[in-house]
Amino acid sequence: MPSEKAKRLLNLLHEDGARPLNDLATLLGASRQNVTRYLKQLEQDLLITYTIIENPNVHEVRTFFIEIKTNPEEPEIVTRLNEIAGVQSIDGIIGQNSLVAKFCTRNDEQFTEVLKQVDGIITGTRFQHYKIINCIKTFKIGGMDVASSAGVERTGVQPVVDPVDEAILDALQAIQDADGNPVRFSFEWLAAQLGTVSYSQARRRVKAMVDAGVISSFTIKIMPALIPRTDFNVKFYLQLLPKQLSEYNTIAAGILASENQIVELYRTGEEYGLFATVRTASIAEYRLFIEGLYRTGKIQDSISTLVIDEKLPAVFKPFRISFTGENEGKKEG
Repeated sequence: MPSEKAKRLLNLLHEDGARPLNDLATLLGASRQNVTRYLKQLEQDLLITYTIIENPNVHEVRTFFIEIKTNPEEPEIVTRLNEIAGVQSIDGIIGQNSLVAKFCTRNDEQFTEVLKQVDGIITGTRFQHYKIINCIKTFKIGGMDVASSAGVERTGVQPVVDPVDEAILDALQAIQDADGNPVRFSFEWLAAQLGTVSYSQARRRVKAMVDAGVISSFTIKIMPALIPRTDFNVKFYLQLLPKQLSEYNTIAAGILASENQIVELYRTGEEYGLFATVRTASIAEYRLFIEGLYRTGKIQDSISTLVIDEKLPAVFKPFRISFTGENEGKKEG
């Protein structure tokens, strides 16, 4: 297992994956050289990769999940899904369907293209069945609140994101070198990656998107090899039906978003209209978490789906430990 200092470093990177090395060293009480050495080790071992969180409530991002019915004799489906642009996660699950894939697109044309590719993949399967779950509002991504700022709903004119900005966002989704190895973010790297913008242009555009809220945060993805060593290694998909349908947003923002175990939270067009990804240390902890939700008196019914195999890296706070080395309290009802 990682040391206490290593755990704090990973949590700090989750909070801000672009945090300067000097700041990391100061917060950890370590030398810059030691921090650099450990980061290099994490990167070389492919345990983390650097990324960003785009805010779909500010920028035109369409998030949707696709449940696919397949069988173990069709492993090529995962490989082909992973080749589709915009795929964020692919999970093996227990239930009627055996795969759940998450996608993000920035316009209807990209959405249509994803469906076209999925259709082509599913056509060659035994069951030829999939289901789309459309997310119409996002409350939480990667364990971070993206629905509000200082408790105030985001308002105003949606910022204009041109093709150059989109190319920047695409590059920042997977910050890596030419060989696909993770590297820390820098404007020099971004300018070299794109080849069409200068250092100053890259800096100006990224700052504008951060200020507008298009880029919600810089962070890290935890690779599948490291996930079992974290404090939140068990993953569920959770669908909730409130007792009062008029309270969807109130329950999401007022009750669910503050739960540490909820990593992603969406309002969907499904009958069970709240959709969440939940991470716990164990199935027993998940049971306590669900019992706590029912004790609020706001939930009528729920559907839980256990993830048994995570294929892609994920964004979440990996450890309960705080920056001072003390254990953080858990919300379990």
